[in-house]
Amino acid sequence: MADVNIAARGSTLLFLVVGAYAALILSSCASLSPIGSSRTSPSAMGNMLTGPAAETQQALIDSAYTLLGKKRLAVKGKNFRLDCTGVVQAVYWGAGIDLVAPLSRYTGNGVSRLYAYLNDQGLLEEASTPSPGDLIFWDDTYDRNGNGKVDDPLTHIGMVVNVWENGDLEYIHHNYRKGIVLEKMNHKTPSLYTREENGKSIIVNSPMRMRGSPAYDKTLSGELVHAWGHAYLLAY
Repeated sequence: MADVNIAARGSTLLFLVVGAYAALILSSCASLSPIGSSRTSPSAMGNMLTGPAAETQQALIDSAYTLLGKKRLAVKGKNFRLDCTGVVQAVYWGAGIDLVAPLSRYTGNGVSRLYAYLNDQGLLEEASTPSPGDLIFWDDTYDRNGNGKVDDPLTHIGMVVNVWENGDLEYIHHNYRKGIVLEKMNHKTPSLYTREENGKSIIVNSPMRMRGSPAYDKTLSGELVHAWGHAYLLAY
């Protein structure tokens, strides 16, 4: 039965990816517009979510915006830890998807348990065209084991909120200094920190590696990605 469920979700994932790719091709002559919510861009052309998961993805976007800046995570009668795992669990709970209960049968930190769960469901990809609602798993964001080496997999997690056609995206996560925030990434140019746009320097990939960590030539959000998790497909 598990194999059947994974196969079915794999078929749904393929359908959604193909549909999203077609939508991008059809809109390639338009000016840059967010595939997710248009709330953070005054030049946005509107919401481009399509396909059977669009309603769930929009619910996740809406849920994410309600949590920005919160000092306490209490969503629909349930409390969550104020850390990176707690943030994505709270966002998903707000959209009606439970990412807490299934993790009780796994071991490790919250990030690695979420990763193992989605892996068992066939919902992980190492290379992907991101979509709103996708979970982002990062490696080596800090020296978790304290050995002074760069050997720390699955140290951080966030969720994609907005995606633009040029590869720019915004993700919600718990920043250890700033709290719950939206930050930047471009999966097409993962090593680019900033670029000039309309005479201004804008961040393309936000710094991700924690201050004080051992020296490493990869420090940006796009450089430290381990995998993408299509957790919103759990609703189907």
